[in-house]
Amino acid sequence: MDPVTEIAVEAEIDRELRLVDMAIALVRAGAAVRVTLANLRLGAAVLEAARARAGLYRLRVTADWTPGDSCCALVVDRAATDG
Repeated sequence: MDPVTEIAVEAEIDRELRLVDMAIALVRAGAAVRVTLANLRLGAAVLEAARARAGLYRLRVTADWTPGDSCCALVVDRAATDG
């Protein structure tokens, strides 16, 4: 990968992780029960980092792919609790 492309990919990953952080903040604050971040170009690449960030607050992140799509959606919501 050439340096310009690498910088662009890193910037896009950072942007998508900022969106995840904002979605986590909305759910954490109770302003939303569930937030869907649709059409993420690098959603698969940020999925594990997003799950780790959400897990700090007992939230979860799941991925939603539509067959044939090159993009995915990440869904942030409250993790199921026992009892």
